[in-house]
Amino acid sequence: MEGKIHSQISDIIVKDMMEGVIAVNCEGVIGYVNNATEMILKKTRDQLEGKSVVAAFFGSEINDEFNQTIMDAIYDKEGAVHEKLVPYYADGKVIQLHMIASILRENEKKVGVIIVLGDVTDLVEQKVRAADQTQRLLDSVVMTLSQAIDERSSYTANHTRNMVRIAETFLDWLDKTDNSWKFNKSRRRSFLMSVWLHDVGKLAVPLEIMDKESKLGAQLRVIEDRFVMISLLDEIAMYRGEITAEQRASRKQERDCALDEIRRINRAEFVPDDKLDLLKKIISEKYRDENGMEHPLLTDEEIENLSIRKGTLNDRERSIIQSHAVVTGRILDQIQFPDEYCHVPIWASEHHELLSGRGYPYHLTGDQIPREVRLLTILDIFEALTAKDRPYKKPMPLERALSILESMASNGDLDGEILALFKESKAWEKVILE
Repeated sequence: MEGKIHSQISDIIVKDMMEGVIAVNCEGVIGYVNNATEMILKKTRDQLEGKSVVAAFFGSEINDEFNQTIMDAIYDKEGAVHEKLVPYYADGKVIQLHMIASILRENEKKVGVIIVLGDVTDLVEQKVRAADQTQRLLDSVVMTLSQAIDERSSYTANHTRNMVRIAETFLDWLDKTDNSWKFNKSRRRSFLMSVWLHDVGKLAVPLEIMDKESKLGAQLRVIEDRFVMISLLDEIAMYRGEITAEQRASRKQERDCALDEIRRINRAEFVPDDKLDLLKKIISEKYRDENGMEHPLLTDEEIENLSIRKGTLNDRERSIIQSHAVVTGRILDQIQFPDEYCHVPIWASEHHELLSGRGYPYHLTGDQIPREVRLLTILDIFEALTAKDRPYKKPMPLERALSILESMASNGDLDGEILALFKESKAWEKVILE
């Protein structure tokens, strides 16, 4: 009597459950379905009970995942629990089913399986919405940081935007050509976010260094004012009879020539030996102030800057610029990225590393550098060479830029295989032609 009462109670509970319940024997014949099953699967009890699983569900391939989960449970000899989230299509709609298929036993013998179905469509949609919100939040953070750089230095922001556009085109090309090196949707988002954020550390670099468009920068104005002062001192000396008018004119002519040469060296992208020799002559010259004290024509710092062979930065300034890679890592390490974006801080902060170990900040070599970083490095160098809006240099012709990249690959600095793919893709065309 007690067993009968327990059986009745169990029948009532199963019958009125919100989850669907299907009992299937070892031959694949459906022996029982509850009310919720009819509502969830949009099939009546008459369409299911007494029918084989194949006859009941295999009329269309559209629900293959659902069907396969049932069949896996029926033919499983190990007795494992089969749990899966699958889409189920009925009446032109799709719902998300949480399926749990467990073994039914009688006297330790398998007699069938019982499948519990839960309609979790609303929960899945909530998770999708939450994921979308997280994605939008991340995108807004990235855009905000990029805009912050833009507010400080317009050419740096253009650099990042151009790199993103070239990167997107290159990744599209990999897909279209069915290349073996492809980026799935998740890895693509992660890589592009690394491109967006690779220079975020430059927020900590003083603007007068980051946007230094000449070797002297603001120091040139100081030198020009000094030369004007020296001319005035000579004029006063002439009126006092300390020097002749011819001496004053000769000195002025020499200083004017020296100042013109200083201006040329200041703007030169590269300073050859003959220019440095001329600079040494200028450095050796002295002048006397109004108190008769002797001073060098140029200060030690001015000499250091004018002696820069290539570019506009001295060693101290270059070290500060290079520190942005470490700062990028520090900033991004503070962001709680979802697992999908766990590589972003690493990829973004290592974009100046070279395969040879000559890069910075960690001097990584070879296999220590992921392929994504190798690609990011090529994009960064290429855009920097061909950029049209840098205040301190002219854009380099495409052929020359590619030649430099090829030379770096030959020297072991860049990945030659990735560079070959990049050249074949011509992913830069839209950006270069604008």
